[in-house]
Amino acid sequence: MEQAQHAILRFLKHKGPAIGQIEAHDERTKEEYASNPDIDRSRSKYNFHIVEPQGKYRRSVEQQIRESGCRTRTDSVRMVEALITASPGFFKGKKKAEIKEYFEFALQFIEKHQSKETIISAVVHMDEKTPHMHLCFVPLTKDGRLCAKEIIGNKKKLTWWQDEF
Repeated sequence: MEQAQHAILRFLKHKGPAIGQIEAHDERTKEEYASNPDIDRSRSKYNFHIVEPQGKYRRSVEQQIRESGCRTRTDSVRMVEALITASPGFFKGKKKAEIKEYFEFALQFIEKHQSKETIISAVVHMDEKTPHMHLCFVPLTKDGRLCAKEIIGNKKKLTWWQDEF
């Protein structure tokens, strides 16, 4: 019996200081990844961007917040990272073009619910067991407020996000 395939969408909220570490992980700028032994550095060359970052993540985040005129506190969530993947079996036998198509679809889904301009980076990691995409955005609402809670919501809305995806 074949196992059911699932699309997976998870959100992580980040305040200022962690953003540089997130960038180092997502962009693979560190030499070693002690925290994640699943990373096969010899395969990192197969990683690719769907949205190329336009500079350092933290600088891009702070610039968008400044331009929107938002007030922030030290504990404000400044960036949301969406982790997008699927059941490992989904990717078995798929060519790079098919994998890229899946993640482009995922980007389009996020863009339906979050302004394209707020997306800082979307990078697909092919150097771990299961291909996955880290998509980072500034949680600005349609009316220009910084509010991750409104965008990704509570448990009920998180379930909605997963089901819709």
